Amino acid sequence: MKQLLKLLSPSIITRTVSQHNSDRYYKRFKTYDHLVTMLYATLSGVSSLRELSTILLACEGRIGHLNLKHFPKRSTLSDANKNRSSKVFANIYYSLFRTYRSFLSDSSPFSLPVKHLKIVDSTTISLFSDILKGVGRNPVNGKKKEKLLKHI
Repeated sequence: MKQLLKLLSPSIITRTVSQHNSDRYYKRFKTYDHLVTMLYATLSGVSSLRELSTILLACEGRIGHLNLKHFPKRSTLSDANKNRSSKVFANIYYSLFRTYRSFLSDSSPFSLPVKHLKIVDSTTISLFSDILKGVGRNPVNGKKKEKLLKHI
């Protein structure tokens, strides 16, 4: 992770932050901290904010090389993900791409080699919900779990 962070030029991040004014309402959790936290989440394979904040707090002494001054709580991460514009991170990405474009492999074509690509939707479907309507107790409010899930 530290090797990856060495490729992030502070000038690119500072310029992008000032351009988008993305640190305006944040006292401690700056854009750089947000970027590092999300990179850490991606590289470590974390799937939830709760898991990410738990890992960061548990590894606080061992990941000091990430230059994070404050390890964010789950609510801070959630608020930052909701309120901070993704355009900031897109601009940082494109700046890094322009900087390191010459080092990247140019052997991959711009179009996908797959001609007939099919995408499958993995939405969960409740089978037998009509058949098993009467199974189980009715809650006090009269609604069963499967009926609540349909309205969400």
